[in-house]
Amino acid sequence: MHTTTIEIFKWRFYTAIIFCVLIGLSLFSFRGPVLAGTDAPHIHDTGNKHNAHSLQTVDAVIDLETTPEHISTHTLATLRFSLRDQAGKPLSGITVSHERILHVIVVSEDFTVFAHLHPENFNAVTPEMIQDARFSVNYSFPKAGRYLVALDSAVHDLHFSKQFFINITGEPNMAATGTDFSRVKKSGDYVIRLTVPEHMKEGQETTLGYFIEKDGKPVSDLEPYLAALMHLAVIKTDLGYFIHAHGEAPGSSPAHPEGHIHGTTRKEFGPVIEANVIFPVKGMYQIFSEIKHQGKVIVTSFIVKVE
Repeated sequence: MHTTTIEIFKWRFYTAIIFCVLIGLSLFSFRGPVLAGTDAPHIHDTGNKHNAHSLQTVDAVIDLETTPEHISTHTLATLRFSLRDQAGKPLSGITVSHERILHVIVVSEDFTVFAHLHPENFNAVTPEMIQDARFSVNYSFPKAGRYLVALDSAVHDLHFSKQFFINITGEPNMAATGTDFSRVKKSGDYVIRLTVPEHMKEGQETTLGYFIEKDGKPVSDLEPYLAALMHLAVIKTDLGYFIHAHGEAPGSSPAHPEGHIHGTTRKEFGPVIEANVIFPVKGMYQIFSEIKHQGKVIVTSFIVKVE
């Protein structure tokens, strides 16, 4: 082959490669499909190894507006979420998941504040809200500092999530993050014991075992909370990852009530609940769990280390 022809072929070949790279980079847009949010990567897990699913892509853009714009402690604030498609139109097909149209988790950077909120806690969800794909929750932040606000919802059978960070001014300030590795925690009259493998590895499925007692006796009549035996929020201590998981009775397979994806029909259970979680990277994780007994929601938290 003539030298000039070879040079032209090389030029065209490298030009094609550069063009493909540029096209690929253009696909990574901050207004692209919501898979894990642009701030804190998210994983959604059913908490049951037989029914685990990975978070799938939903073509949505989610915005958060607050009233007031600059929030201080002990002031009731409104967090307003707007869900849009890539064309800027209200997101259609939003589905009730675990008995609620939207789940909002609020966690302080020092992990001393935790809240699980829903629009239904404040007002009835109207057809107009669903049509406009705009929902809000109210919250009074008790401490000044940085908060993670994680939104979970679903379109048809696809879960999606987005995470935001909010800075709150005022007093008191958050304290330094603690490292309490205790595997036994008290919440009022309840004692919750956590069992985990001695060595937890990144990328491997890990079973978290919870044993619940009250007044020294195993609790065998726990009640579903939001169509799950247990809700878990697993957060890397640098706020770099957020994992939403659910617990199940050992060896069981959750049933999904009609019209409510990823739910359970169990009425009573306990004292053991298991959740299967895949920790994406090494590091420390704070695990918040919510269970319900005799109409009361019990919240506890543990710290684990993943190698």
